[in-house]
Amino acid sequence: MDVQCSRSLARAACALALLAHSATGLAADPPIDPEGLLQRIRSKVVARLSQLPNYTCRETIDRYLRRPSAELRPIDRVELEVAFVGNREMYAPPGGEFEDGHASRLVHSGTISDGEYGTHMVSLFRTDHASFQFAGTGKKDGHRTYKYDFRMPQEKSNFLLKHDAAEGIVGYRGSFWVDTATLDLVRLEIKAEHIPAYIGIDSVSETMRYEMIQAGGAEFLLPQTSELAVWFEGGNYSLNIVRLERCREYTGESSVAFGAVQGSSDRQKTDPGAAEKK
Repeated sequence: MDVQCSRSLARAACALALLAHSATGLAADPPIDPEGLLQRIRSKVVARLSQLPNYTCRETIDRYLRRPSAELRPIDRVELEVAFVGNREMYAPPGGEFEDGHASRLVHSGTISDGEYGTHMVSLFRTDHASFQFAGTGKKDGHRTYKYDFRMPQEKSNFLLKHDAAEGIVGYRGSFWVDTATLDLVRLEIKAEHIPAYIGIDSVSETMRYEMIQAGGAEFLLPQTSELAVWFEGGNYSLNIVRLERCREYTGESSVAFGAVQGSSDRQKTDPGAAEKK
């Protein structure tokens, strides 16, 4: 809309109106190319992954359970050492030796998961298996963000669900948010799709909130906090709140011993079966 000065406007007011109109035009955001932006985001995430040093962190998991017609209550606190070495996650008891395998190898009851710290990012951003759709701009966790929705089909997924003796690979969908200035991940949300009835789980969702973490004199991006929510058949609900602390770079001089790594996998496992046994 044109701004014109009329005799009824004072010269000063007219000048301010023209200046405001000009500034509004200059501040307009350029149109967004969703495909081009997605490629830039994927390149940034892959670059972050390649810069990620071998590290170990203390993982603290506060676990909660709500039974039907009852309140959510704390169950226990689990502490593990998690290592991200060579783009894969390994776990150990505090002060123990790392071995290849899932976190459920060390935690034999209750709800447990792995995959939050790097393998979700590898699956989504280093492969072409997922489909993405731009979902606009907004604010999330104190950042101005771009949002994308995504879907990973079951036939290309590595998301493993396990409940008691039953297990299966499932597809998933979700959303991610990145900072508009840096294109770094701010939040990643995932929800399992089409869970087979024989597994005995109605729903699984994960939320990861990313922050820059200092380790080895450098900064790298990790989900410093995450949440895992599981709804079981029969009405039980399990919630894990996970935090990373005391991250440090793994070097050859470290006193932490790593077991031999065989093969490669980026599967995520949720083993919520024993929540019924608590």
